[in-house]
Amino acid sequence: MTIDAVDVLADDAAVVEVGQANEARPAGRRRLAGELSVQITLLIIGGIIAIPIVVAIFTSFTPLPEILADPNSIWSGNWTFDNYDTAWTATPFGRFMINSFIQTGIITLAQVLFSILAGYAFAMFEFRGRTFLFAFVLGSLMVPFELTFIPNFVLISNLGWANTYQGLTVPFLASAFGVFMLRQFFMTVPRDLYDAARIDGISDWGYLWKVMVPLSRGAIAALTIFSFLGAWNQYLWPLVITNEESMRTAQIGIRFFLANQERATDWGAIMAGATIVMLPTLLVFLFAQRQLVRGIAMSGLKG
Repeated sequence: MTIDAVDVLADDAAVVEVGQANEARPAGRRRLAGELSVQITLLIIGGIIAIPIVVAIFTSFTPLPEILADPNSIWSGNWTFDNYDTAWTATPFGRFMINSFIQTGIITLAQVLFSILAGYAFAMFEFRGRTFLFAFVLGSLMVPFELTFIPNFVLISNLGWANTYQGLTVPFLASAFGVFMLRQFFMTVPRDLYDAARIDGISDWGYLWKVMVPLSRGAIAALTIFSFLGAWNQYLWPLVITNEESMRTAQIGIRFFLANQERATDWGAIMAGATIVMLPTLLVFLFAQRQLVRGIAMSGLKG
C-alpha cells in the first residue's frame, strides 16, 4: 500500500470520527435536556407537596394575635416558642407521644420479624399448599382496611382490649406487603449458597440469621421504614379503639385539642402540635432516605 493510500484511509477515518462526534453531541445535549427537565419537574412537585409542611412550621412559631390579624401571612418577625409550650402543657402531650412510640415500636418490630420468617419460608421451603398460601397472602393486599375494620373492632372489643396496647397493635402485627417484599428478595439469593451452607452443617435457623438477614439488610431497612411510617401515621383505628385520654396517641391528641372549643382558634398551638408529631417521620426520611431507596432497588420485586 502506497503512502498516498494510507493518507487517504487516515483522512477517511478522521472524517468518520468527526461525523460520529457531531452525531453524538446533539444526542448528549438531548439527554442532558431531558434529565434537566425531569429534575425541574420533580423539584416543582416536591415544592408543591412541601407547602403545607412549611406553612405548619412557620405558623407554629407565629404569635396568635398575628395569626388572627393576618391569616394569610406565615412569616413573622416576632417568633415565639409559646405555641409549643401551650401544645405540650394544655394536654398530656408527652403521654400521647409515649403511646405513639410504644404502638409504633411494637407494630414495626412484629411486622419485620414475621415478614422475615414468613418470607424465608415461602422462598426456601417446599411444602404442600405453598403456592395457595402465598396467593392468599397476595390476595389479602387487595382487601381494603375498611372492609376488615368492623370485624377487627368487634373482636378486639369482645376480647376486652379496648384502651390497651394490645388493642392498638394486635390487628397490625403482620404485614402481607412485608412478607411479599422479603420473599422476593430472598429468592434472588443463589440457591447454591443455601446448599453449601447445609453441607457445612448449618441449620435452616442459622442460615436465616447468619446469612440471609445480613445479605438482606437493605430490604429489611426499607421494610422497617415503611412499617414505622404506616404505624406512626395511623389515625382512624386509634380514634375508635381508645376513648380514655391516657391511651390516646399523638394524632388523636391533636384531634381532641382541635375539638376543644377553648382552643379551636389557637392555630399556632395546633400547628406546633402537628409539627411535633411530624418531626419523627421527617427525621426518619432525612436520615434513611438513601437506605430506603437502596432497599427498594435491592429487593428487585421479581420472582
